[in-house]
Amino acid sequence: MKRILFLTFALLFLTCQGQDVKTDYPQLTDNDPTTYYIGKAGKNKMTFQVSYNSPVLSYKIYSSGEKPAHDPANWTLKGSNDGKKWTVVDERKNQKFCSRFQEILCIVQQPATYKQYIFELSTANKKENLIIAGILLSDKNLLAGWENFKYPEVNFESLDPETAGSKIYCETLVQNPDEYVKYHTQKVAEILYFSTEDPIVDVQHIDYTLKNYDGISAKGGNSPNINNVYSTRHIENSANESLHKLDFETRGVLYHELTHGYQYAPKGIGNYGNNKTFWACTEGIADAVRAEAGLFDMSTRRPGGNWMNGYRTTGFFIQWLTTKDPDAIRKFHRTVKDLEVWSFDGAIKEVFGPEAGIEGMWNEYQEFLKKK
Repeated sequence: MKRILFLTFALLFLTCQGQDVKTDYPQLTDNDPTTYYIGKAGKNKMTFQVSYNSPVLSYKIYSSGEKPAHDPANWTLKGSNDGKKWTVVDERKNQKFCSRFQEILCIVQQPATYKQYIFELSTANKKENLIIAGILLSDKNLLAGWENFKYPEVNFESLDPETAGSKIYCETLVQNPDEYVKYHTQKVAEILYFSTEDPIVDVQHIDYTLKNYDGISAKGGNSPNINNVYSTRHIENSANESLHKLDFETRGVLYHELTHGYQYAPKGIGNYGNNKTFWACTEGIADAVRAEAGLFDMSTRRPGGNWMNGYRTTGFFIQWLTTKDPDAIRKFHRTVKDLEVWSFDGAIKEVFGPEAGIEGMWNEYQEFLKKK
């Protein structure tokens, strides 16, 4: 059952970004997008008290799974040290979320150190009550290193608009399909690369198509022009459980397919069609990116298999490497560009040192799975 909290005012006690969050209203920061705050029509005030002595540099606001008319469209963020005198640090007007369960990331325009912050939010039509899935304040610039990301041009088309899956996607889940795909291109790049200073694969144009067929999704083409197709039948099946289940699956599939557009190709070992190592690397990295984005049910991991099995088996392993090095996926992916003859063993040695090896690392991963 969807948990809903009615409010016109919320007081939260936040610790520094990355630590535990103490709050009187845990639904706001519980990482569960199906828990909402429902406010009133007109202006809503939400006050945050922060426990760190540095400025809030950025924040995220998340849309709910309800109708877009309930989304926040206009908001002002103010700071104060005494709860009486408030200074505007950021203001946004006419904001639109490109989909349900979607974030809008804002960099604070005039940051300064304050003990308290207050949000004043309202919907586009002030007669509609406000519904939001969450707000996150951060003392870090969450866009740092990605301010100059080059978004591709996106052309969205539904070949079968009369299907139930197409209608759910276009009329309920995604309000702006072009911006939805663009948003995910940057998120994929953030997992594969360190910053826009890296030699990112140049994707300039993406055709994104909904099609009525028996399958899930597929990527075609090569940089700079790629295409993705997504099955309306799969959309309909995913939506049978809930809109959030559909959102979780749709984003996960999109992360996987976009990774194929932005990832390097292994060198010196043939190609996707004639070399298993090439295939396992390509599909493994794509599922590692999806896993790192939190778009797999990680409880499904089980011991067994081999790093050459590709997809989830390989992807979960590569993502697990981040427990040893937070940048492991980026470093692993970089070896695909740097090694003249790519191999799993060579990649592990490049990331973790010459004493490391694929068999030892895989065995360590298996022991981890047996104990979890």
